[in-house]
Amino acid sequence: MNFDPIDIAKKHIEKLKEYRTKLPPSSIKRALSDPHSKRLPRYCGLTIHFATGGCPYRCSYCYIYDMGYTTEPRPYPLAPEELAFAILSNKNFISGRYGTLLAVGSVTEPFLYEDLAISYIKELSKLENPIQFSTKKFLTKTTTKILSGIKAPICPLVTRITTEYVDVLEHYAPSIDLRLKTIENLKDVGLRVFLFLRPIIIGVNYKEAFKIIDLISEYNIDGVVIGSFRITQRIYRKLRNLGLNLEKALSRVNQKLLSKYKHKQFTVPLTRKEKNALISYIRRRNLIPFKSACCANSYNAGVICPSICYETNFCTQCPNQCSSQELPGLEKVEKALRILGLSIKISKGKRGICTDKKYVKLVQTLSRRIAMPHKP
Repeated sequence: MNFDPIDIAKKHIEKLKEYRTKLPPSSIKRALSDPHSKRLPRYCGLTIHFATGGCPYRCSYCYIYDMGYTTEPRPYPLAPEELAFAILSNKNFISGRYGTLLAVGSVTEPFLYEDLAISYIKELSKLENPIQFSTKKFLTKTTTKILSGIKAPICPLVTRITTEYVDVLEHYAPSIDLRLKTIENLKDVGLRVFLFLRPIIIGVNYKEAFKIIDLISEYNIDGVVIGSFRITQRIYRKLRNLGLNLEKALSRVNQKLLSKYKHKQFTVPLTRKEKNALISYIRRRNLIPFKSACCANSYNAGVICPSICYETNFCTQCPNQCSSQELPGLEKVEKALRILGLSIKISKGKRGICTDKKYVKLVQTLSRRIAMPHKP
């Protein structure tokens, strides 16, 4: 797993120059004004959108409608090469297998416009970063065969959270049977596949999660990503009006703040005992458990997790063994930053390293150490 930040930085600059040379000025202008060129990576990586406007599946637990999205999706306006250049131009992004994780499908189903999605993935694969997508859509054998031929690491997450409450929680989404068929098609072409068991809503589908793990283990999947539930005032009212009992979930958030802020998102956590019970059960079914999507993406690509989960309670000690890998020296990281045109000082802190607050995510990815801003 050893990697060289200096080599990564040099290749990134070469890739950036390549796109800048081949794109016309109008495309460069569109790309540089696009949010992908400025968005900060999250724990799961840099979130990538293949569509905008909203999602036709309208799952009742979805929080994107509290973020200003509508229910009418539209294809993303950038051409594939423009999207790739926008991402390359992001100062907190670094290309390459050991670069920033790419996470597709955070605000809408990524395969709504399937031909466009494939074009985007093919173009993004030229950056060589690990690519993860989360989907509920039925993917045909033709589509999965195309995905299997892509050279960059591809990490599919197929969402399934309920059978009992499917008409309440995912009424407009593709059927459970179609999603199981998607898993079969992805496995048949040799891809690793992971169940995305998110959101787990305590008091609603937590107990059912064990049954889903039982069922999904029969489909030869590789692991399970478990995730908590984000609630807003709007989501709470909607689920309550649909007849769900949310007393347990509500007891785990600040109810005064929930009632005060109409669109603010609050995470409804699982207790350590609840998470550990799921993790133990996943292992008993000979599957790999993950508490975070970035870990599944990193495991699939065979790279040290850029979110440094192995230094936190998010690590589940998966076969990736991130904590046992040799890390690059900080002098190499600083030189890599200079190659990228950034003069950034790095100092050792109590829990990791300290750096410029604007580039924490970039420094963390290049160093594979917990990074935090310098104290003023």
